[in-house]
Amino acid sequence: MMRRKGFTLMEVLVATAIAGLVITGGFRLIAMSYRLLGELESERELISAMQEIWLRFRIDEDMPSSGTDDKKHISWRAEEETVPIDDYELKFRRVTVSIGEGRTGIIYVEE
Repeated sequence: MMRRKGFTLMEVLVATAIAGLVITGGFRLIAMSYRLLGELESERELISAMQEIWLRFRIDEDMPSSGTDDKKHISWRAEEETVPIDDYELKFRRVTVSIGEGRTGIIYVEE
């Protein structure tokens, strides 16, 4: 009986296919991670801008109801709203904050 040395063609093809699937999955995972990292960075920038505008409204009573900060590419627009609660009216500003290319968020500032 002959002893065989090495692998058959079928074994090599199966191993190559498995290695290809693993490598493709790895590259896809890396690409998804980079995309998610970009989205998280964008979200962090928006939250930071919203915090800054909220703080400005809380500190400065003469804060304009709309405006832009060209250095940071932030714009905002505030609308005064009231909500009746029994004999009391809750007054607040609904502020839409925009940063960059269409990324927006809404904050509420009590008056």
